[in-house]
Amino acid sequence: MRIAAPLLLVLASGLALSACGQWTDPPASDARPTSSDDPRFLPLAAYDMPDGDVRTVGTARWTLAEECMARLGFDGLKNLSVDPVPDWPERPATDGVFTATALVELSGDFRYGVQDPEQAARYGYQALRVAYERRYPKRKWTLPEYLALTGEFVGNDAKAVHGHPIPDRGCLGEADRAIYGTNRRYRRDPVLELESKSFQQGMRDPAWKHADKAWSVCMREAGFHYATPEDARTGRDREEPEQRLNGEGHDLNEASALEKKTATADVRCKQRTGYVSAVHAVDVRVQNRLITKNRTDLEAQLQWNRDAARRAHDILEGRS
Repeated sequence: MRIAAPLLLVLASGLALSACGQWTDPPASDARPTSSDDPRFLPLAAYDMPDGDVRTVGTARWTLAEECMARLGFDGLKNLSVDPVPDWPERPATDGVFTATALVELSGDFRYGVQDPEQAARYGYQALRVAYERRYPKRKWTLPEYLALTGEFVGNDAKAVHGHPIPDRGCLGEADRAIYGTNRRYRRDPVLELESKSFQQGMRDPAWKHADKAWSVCMREAGFHYATPEDARTGRDREEPEQRLNGEGHDLNEASALEKKTATADVRCKQRTGYVSAVHAVDVRVQNRLITKNRTDLEAQLQWNRDAARRAHDILEGRS
């Protein structure tokens, strides 16, 4: 799972889901699907950071950030739990500035939308968010803590805390420089870019469009009128009836009965039409083509990830 700021970019390949619909911890091994018949298999994953290295880097990153925060005078964070690592800090909403958090479903179990009928019945289209929040416990940060961690200043935000200047991009940015040699936000990630590009190109493929059409016909027979699973997920047509049923104060992060019903029909139609296997075959073909065209950049990213994991391992070894 990757986290990139300022928007939180979550690729759900690192989220382990059991068949019965209960959430499980990430697997201890770094084994990835190797069969192209497995819908979780994506050729570009070979150039991404393995899950074990992701955990090592995340732990090292927050360990360094914890030390930096203590140096800036936040004594209460000296024993901040970094296992599991905290989620990306959110700016406190009380100061009138809103920062968005986006969950982008581009990989792993959620790349082709909701697929588990029990999860659909329970969470609607919120399964990715629920999975993320279960893996990364949410913590409320004060504004000074947030600024010290991220260095994301707005307006007249203080650039120093407790008499100490905040590092460039905050304590997390300082940690990134120690692990990656630079701030990750200043460097493009070809794997992330190509994962998105392959999805966009795949959706224009005739075979993908045929799968969308078959799925749409199935949904129409179930009483739902959507051209694609993405249309069903966003569910703009559900906004007005959901407001009438739930009231204006309804939490949009909580799936309504209508959303759950839609998501359940979505999954059933994917199963009946063979949707996931059809679009996955297109996805794999497109990714292989993109890998051939971008191999130099991908090999450089692979080495960059390996170097970061090695530095993170050394950092943690030095503190054990």
